[in-house]
Amino acid sequence: MRDMQKEALDSLARRSLPPWEELPDLELYMDQVLSLVGRYLPAGEDRGLTASMVNNYVKQRVLPPPVSKRYRRGHLAALLMLCTLKSVMPISAVQQLFQSWGGAEGLQELYALFRELYQQINSGVSAQLYKLHGEGGRELFLCAALASQAAQSLAMEILNDLGEA
Repeated sequence: MRDMQKEALDSLARRSLPPWEELPDLELYMDQVLSLVGRYLPAGEDRGLTASMVNNYVKQRVLPPPVSKRYRRGHLAALLMLCTLKSVMPISAVQQLFQSWGGAEGLQELYALFRELYQQINSGVSAQLYKLHGEGGRELFLCAALASQAAQSLAMEILNDLGEA
């Protein structure tokens, strides 16, 4: 395994999100929210989040509406989760997840669990990929891709049960 691949696995193992209490509890403007989401997530994971995307999430009722065009801690937590999940599931599935936790009222509890699992899963996947990767980058790539596919497939299979949780 090359140093660059080891570095990528080590970086994955260290990924974490800030605790709820460390998210700003101030009224933030859109540009501040976009900047913070980009700062909190690993490079590229925010997927180029834009103001129009946030506005669409509000229109689609994935996110609660801002108050006087200002966003709070719950909005930021929801966006961190949304940006992390939207590459592996449809926005409607993320919306269903949020609703299964009580919508805006359940965001703090959901975010706490999400944050804990985010760290555990990233660390665990890194450890497993260290074991499975083989000797070359192509094998590591294939292991990572197959792990992603398996997890996405499982998540989509159990999506219908979220409302009953």
